[in-house]
Amino acid sequence: MSNQSQTKPIISLSGVSKAFGATRVLNEINLEVRPGEVLVLIGASGSGKSTVLRIMAGLETTDAGEVWVNEVPLHDPKRAREIRGHVGMVFQQFNLFPHKTALGNVTLALIKARRMSPADARKRAMEALDRVGLADRAEHYPSQLSGGQQQRVAIARALAVEPGIMFFDEATSALDPELVGEVTEVMRGLARDGMTMVVVTHEMGFARKTADRVVFMDKGVIAEQGDPEQIFVDPANERTRQFLHRVLDH
Repeated sequence: MSNQSQTKPIISLSGVSKAFGATRVLNEINLEVRPGEVLVLIGASGSGKSTVLRIMAGLETTDAGEVWVNEVPLHDPKRAREIRGHVGMVFQQFNLFPHKTALGNVTLALIKARRMSPADARKRAMEALDRVGLADRAEHYPSQLSGGQQQRVAIARALAVEPGIMFFDEATSALDPELVGEVTEVMRGLARDGMTMVVVTHEMGFARKTADRVVFMDKGVIAEQGDPEQIFVDPANERTRQFLHRVLDH
């Protein structure tokens, strides 16, 4: 990723703070993501990592600071909707419609939001399902699919709108352990294809092998960030060391 240092950030957070009621969840976050970069956010529950991701995706507003995504100022609520359709979002829950097939779930947004013809939407959806290895399951309903397959349909749905950035918020944490690998393999494939990705995950193997940069969050601040090997092998921050010691020993 040698050209990243010269390229303009596709995401930029400057002085971002956020509170829910009396609880301050983010404190003066400064963070940039460059085109084609895979940024992985790690940290204990409640550290603020999912809130950072939701702010980048335009799903949450800030109390202070600036957020630029694709040159759109998300800190201006009137402008925030401009990035819809330019970003893909995959959540912990699959949020598939049970009465629609895999294909039906993927084509829905294309027809409703993108105003594509059913034929064009079907072609695009089949390409997306093929990309996640599920072209042969297009006519299956969610109840006929495993959790891993359902999450891959959710990824296909996000990919079908051809986003410039993909956000993954603990996309594997609702899955049985033996199904995690098939989802992280799809995510690795997207990374190899050069997709800009921001990932919140507890899968430390994925973070170490696939991230270009790992950000460790603690109590609403970025405690440490850097190259995965440096973070995992020789973290500078004592809190990072304690966290990794806990999760890796576990």
